[in-house]
Amino acid sequence: MQETAEQLSDDNGREPSKNEALKAASDGLAGTLFEEIADLSSERISEDALQILKFHGSYQQDDRDLRRERRKQGLDRAWSFMVRTKHAGGRLTAEQYLVADELATKYGNNSLRITTRQDFQFHGVGKANLKNLIHELNERWMTTYGGCGDITRNTLTCPVADLLPDSHFDYQALAQDINDRFLADSTSYYELWLDGEKILADGSRVTVEPQRQESLYGPTYMPRKHKMGIGLPHDNCIDLFTQDIALEAIIDDQKQVTGFNLVAGGGLGSTHGKAETFPRMGDRIGFLPPDRAMAVLEAATALYRDYGDRTNRRHARLKYVLEDRGVEWFRDELGTRLGARLAPPVDAGEYGVSDHLGWERQKDGRWLVGVWVENGRVKDVSGYELKAALRRIVEEVAPELRLTAHHNIVLANIDESAKPKVESLLAEYGLSTGNGTLSALRRYAMACPALPTCGLAVAESERYLPDVITELESRGYGQDRVWIRMSGCPNACSRPPTAEIGLVGRSLGLYNVYVGGSFEGTRLARLYRPDVRSADLVDVLADALDQWRAGRIRGEAFGDWAARVLVPEEAAIPSSADEAAPVSV
Repeated sequence: MQETAEQLSDDNGREPSKNEALKAASDGLAGTLFEEIADLSSERISEDALQILKFHGSYQQDDRDLRRERRKQGLDRAWSFMVRTKHAGGRLTAEQYLVADELATKYGNNSLRITTRQDFQFHGVGKANLKNLIHELNERWMTTYGGCGDITRNTLTCPVADLLPDSHFDYQALAQDINDRFLADSTSYYELWLDGEKILADGSRVTVEPQRQESLYGPTYMPRKHKMGIGLPHDNCIDLFTQDIALEAIIDDQKQVTGFNLVAGGGLGSTHGKAETFPRMGDRIGFLPPDRAMAVLEAATALYRDYGDRTNRRHARLKYVLEDRGVEWFRDELGTRLGARLAPPVDAGEYGVSDHLGWERQKDGRWLVGVWVENGRVKDVSGYELKAALRRIVEEVAPELRLTAHHNIVLANIDESAKPKVESLLAEYGLSTGNGTLSALRRYAMACPALPTCGLAVAESERYLPDVITELESRGYGQDRVWIRMSGCPNACSRPPTAEIGLVGRSLGLYNVYVGGSFEGTRLARLYRPDVRSADLVDVLADALDQWRAGRIRGEAFGDWAARVLVPEEAAIPSSADEAAPVSV
């Protein structure tokens, strides 16, 4: 059921969105990119070309701090590009990390941004350097293909589960297989960025035979972005219920993976003022054995491809298919495609979560250590040279690296003999591994990039949240273990809808405050205070934390208390503005 844009009108006769026509006419994601990227007389590309460029792993951005002054001077915006890689399960070699570090300096703004999907973003890349960057990443087997756009994004899984004792399943291998299977077929990416070559895992090169057909996606690809992950109940570090599709590992008493529950219909983005958009937690659809994982993911993905809303992009995610048509419909339709319905979901056991900071011994006797990266930004600032420190450690010790969905970084496969050197270098540069040098509140805080680069942001996030945490620390809340997540807009890239405290930008200096998500990532937060000005934000949070301290049951987490006391479901507060409160499921 792979239709052209002209065939995609819905049952009510609504026409497909503009993006559907652009994809159908793009000739396999080529569009006008070849000409526009080569044209260096302009620092930007057209809006139509930008929609296709996203599939290649890049967004066009500008420095919003400079807009007003440049407008006064009669100048165009300060255009640049963000480039996003794909690392299945966040895994990369020491060599790959060093190349990424070098290219961030050579072509970007001298920083790397670890994302909540376990990959890297390069910011501040000029148009003249865009091809060089993507080409050189591919030279070391780092792709950007499908990093953005209406396609399957990077596959998440616990970054270290395969390394730890009592783990007998290779989650990383499955994540890589999923990334490989759902990569687009069109060769336009290789033609544009690699001059018609593919670089294979053994370092050899092959010339691609140009072809633009898609065996899975069809000419219009997916209705919107499509996110998949492999989650572990005892360590829900990827927020598995927020994925479009997730495999929830079922582990027996012998620590063996007996199969997976398919979870479908998660997603956190919404739009202010559009009640038909909302965060949603995924539903357990059914149980499958490990050897059926790929077939089930293919069928579920094709189902979304065929039934996702292609007329309204705000309503195009898989979560709305399940919400509108029902979970039972999804089970039946998936069963039809597979030849039989999946077995009923299996009890997954008690949930937990780890941020993977600190030292842990691996099952092979070597060591790994998780290093805290504030809001995922790897850069050097006066007095704190994080980028230089990580580079030196990787150069001298050559660990494997794993990026976490909480945008920290894990150095893995460290020999016993090298552990003292790593410890010494971490101490020399003042890097934190969560061992008491970092407040609990700051450790679990997370913000999206927002201003000045993100074109969707309506409020500050990465530049502002550290100040909020500092003020709360100064008031004595630093050792309270609470997830605080801030996003500059309701697209929720930092996952505030599942946080114990979620802060979502409404406009510049104005935030909606949500509370009551669970620490383990199994419940949505609800609206607590709408339209809180930044000047009042710390007072609002401090008051909530004070109430929790005074009224909690012994050992009760803030999110559990808040869901019970501050925002019980029967008394959930509708927004005083024009936004529906998120639904808890």
